Amino acid sequence: MTRTLLLCSLAFLSTATQAQLIDHDRNWVSNGDFETVEGKKLKRTGGIEYATGWGSATKQKADLFSEDATNETGISVPKNFAGEQSALSGINYAGVRWWSYGNKEPRSYLQSKLAKPMKKDSLYCVSFYVNLGDLSKYATGEFGAYFGKQRIEQEDAASLTYEVKVPQLRTKIYDDVFSWQGVCGAYKADGFEQFLTIGNFSANEKTANSKVKRPRGETRQQVFSAYYYIDNVEVYPIKNRGECSCEQLDNAESEYIFSAKEANNPNLKPTDKLDRQTFYFKRFQRGIDVAMESRLNDMVEILKADLTLKVKLIGHMDATEMERTRVRPDLLVLGKERAEVLRDALVESGIDTTRIIVESKAGDTPVDDTGTDLGMQNRRVGAFSRLV
Repeated sequence: MTRTLLLCSLAFLSTATQAQLIDHDRNWVSNGDFETVEGKKLKRTGGIEYATGWGSATKQKADLFSEDATNETGISVPKNFAGEQSALSGINYAGVRWWSYGNKEPRSYLQSKLAKPMKKDSLYCVSFYVNLGDLSKYATGEFGAYFGKQRIEQEDAASLTYEVKVPQLRTKIYDDVFSWQGVCGAYKADGFEQFLTIGNFSANEKTANSKVKRPRGETRQQVFSAYYYIDNVEVYPIKNRGECSCEQLDNAESEYIFSAKEANNPNLKPTDKLDRQTFYFKRFQRGIDVAMESRLNDMVEILKADLTLKVKLIGHMDATEMERTRVRPDLLVLGKERAEVLRDALVESGIDTTRIIVESKAGDTPVDDTGTDLGMQNRRVGAFSRLV
């Protein structure tokens, strides 16, 4: 059935553009985007040491995630044991457990040696981006960066309690499971610091926290902890504190292709309204983005208003994702999984599963054949109405 989309806005930021978010020439942190990996192919958790220049400060090892890892390892990108998220730039990112309820699970920390020792009384900007894992039941504050003269090599998994000076405000709770959020602060050096450690250095009971709802479409069980992905770590000299700033990346800047609205025609029949529903996804992702929530709510209202309707959900992939299946065969079912996630969200909202049909197609059937970014953007689930 033919559908016509009235585009109200179009925002595009490719992965190549995202990669410019980190300036390797000015950055004192080697491999701040975790893209350079040594050794064998990643196969298990706790592999941060495989990222050149990175390690852990305690016995509890931090994790390294990669698109090159298979889905079975639990450390693949975007879907892994902690949730689902694409890299901010490139194909890799790190992960640490920031906090756990009752301190029942040990925290982990990231550590790296700077390119050179810091100069006394000089100012430096430290920044990194975080994203809360979908399966975390809690979100927290106390995002800190500690600078020291010596490498931290704690032989047990106990939490670290070093005095952290950056960022100054650490009560902010980072609870976004969809977009990368920036953490940054200016640091005035005591002199000769050469090691950076990122993590939670506060007592468990003093760590601000809040509960987080499981994202729509995610069926796995949440865990009683706060686990964060980390990407694009930078430390660089500045002349004044105003030079050090960071911000949350919105949907468009976080590999979200576009925002589109259909023509608002109150005279449309329910079947026509249903046929205009299209859900778009970030690259390689299955989860329903928060930007698609309003469309999901509209579909639920349509289906509840007319119980004679069934809906067919057809999941699609784009050309880039299809190309990636050569080395990641588990992605071959990505289109179907997207449709299934949307089906599960409808069922969760009260729609009988017998009214929903799920199908998928390959990545060679784009939205249209105009050759534009929108036309070739095919990471979607299309809806088609069917009478009972």
